[in-house]
Order: sequence, then C-alpha cells, then structure tokens
Amino acid sequence: MSANVNVGNLAGQNGGTYISDTAAYTPTSPVDAWFGIYCIADAVFTLLTDSQIENIPNDLELTAGQAIYGHFAAITLASGSVIAYNK
Repeated sequence: MSANVNVGNLAGQNGGTYISDTAAYTPTSPVDAWFGIYCIADAVFTLLTDSQIENIPNDLELTAGQAIYGHFAAITLASGSVIAYNK
C-alpha cells in the first residue's frame, strides 16, 4: 500500500522560501522542514541537510529546472537560486 501524498504540497500551496544568496537558511520550525527544492537558476549548495538522506555532498549541483525531494532542515547556496517548498 502506498503512502498518502498531499497534492497541495506538490503544488506549493503551503508556501516556501526563495533563496538566491549565500546566507544559511532553516525552516521556521524544525518540524516544518522543507519537502522539496526546485532549482530556478543553476545552483551549487555548500550545505544541504536532510534527516533521511545520508552523504549529501557539500558541493551538490543542480541545474535550472531540476528538483530534489526529502526532509530538508538546512540550506546554504554558493551560487544560483532555488525555491524550498514548505511541508
């Protein structure tokens, strides 16, 4: 049996955070980790923390249009821009 999927989350109905600088970002609440990151402009991460994904490289690169899903608790970019979607 598959897990329930909240289509509203996939559509961004719970909002998110636009990130285009090198500041460190965390969700407003640790419980409210971001579930998805959509890359607006080619991006390089210096920090991407997920409680469920191990060994994320510190220099992870995504190209514009790519997305990554998980339970993200911290994001820092070296370059580019992304939208981190709220759970």
